[in-house]
Amino acid sequence: MNGELKKKTDEELAAMVAGRATEAVCSELFARYERKIFLWCYNYMHDTEEAIDATQEIFIRIFRGIGGFAGRSAFSTWVYRIARNHCLGELAKTRHRFRTRTVPVDDRETLDCADGESARSMELGGDLDRLVGVARRVMRPEELDAFVLHYRDGLSVREVTRILGCGNVTGARTLIQNARRKFRRMIREGESGNERS
Repeated sequence: MNGELKKKTDEELAAMVAGRATEAVCSELFARYERKIFLWCYNYMHDTEEAIDATQEIFIRIFRGIGGFAGRSAFSTWVYRIARNHCLGELAKTRHRFRTRTVPVDDRETLDCADGESARSMELGGDLDRLVGVARRVMRPEELDAFVLHYRDGLSVREVTRILGCGNVTGARTLIQNARRKFRRMIREGESGNERS
């Protein structure tokens, strides 16, 4: 049965959980999202134990509310929205505040995927988590969220817009472009730093 579950989409698994949650189905869905949600939480919390706790709480919310998943968006979008709202709620309790975005962007401007390929190749090499830690120092939290969702998790700009609650795709595109620019600068400075050493 596990082989059959692996072939099912997230949405199919969600419908199975909503209908009649078996341990195998829940485990498969958990396995697909555990690492992503933990990394998402860690990006907000900057603390391993807090991120683990938040991940567990988010999964409780997901499994309790899965019957409310209507399929109007991808299951991953629904999951990330729950994760983001939970993390923002936790941060509000500790009085962290996010700055507002002010950089305009042209709607016609397209995003290239070179940075996405760089990010994915770094993940394969095991460097992405370290780079995300460094990026946290140069990117605003919402830029880092957009960058991770778009390039690491492969979500479209429209999905990023919904998850981050941007008013329109222009807001998400701005975040991604700003993050991409900072990522490129960070990589260039890292490479020149390596050459000097």
